[in-house]
Amino acid sequence: MGETAVVESQIADAISLVQKLDARGDSPTLAAWYLYDDANEWRLLIAGPTFDAVLQKQEPIAYQKIVEAMSDLTLTSLSISDVKLVSTKSPLPGTIRLMIGTDPQGITRAHCSANTINGIFIKEMFVLRSA
Repeated sequence: MGETAVVESQIADAISLVQKLDARGDSPTLAAWYLYDDANEWRLLIAGPTFDAVLQKQEPIAYQKIVEAMSDLTLTSLSISDVKLVSTKSPLPGTIRLMIGTDPQGITRAHCSANTINGIFIKEMFVLRSA
């Protein structure tokens, strides 16, 4: 199976989305491109308190927040099918925060690959925010 790469335009679009979510009051505490090794697919992981409030019982409403923010942007390499909302209480956001902690409103471009922490293997990931 061939390796799929995240390209600069996907990272730029993800940064634009995070900034738009910040402006709308839906600031994510996690935004990271994460390679799901088993499927060889990248997903933009998004987590935050405003999503947690509706994610478990009203998942479509949580994704609607992302769709509304995306509709205000001109994105060339990011679609809703690339986004995966995760609970801030799930193990992955906490593990990523241990590895790479960022300012709650900041954006970074931290890349890591082939790491295992807290029993979670991370083949490859680009962290934009992890607060």
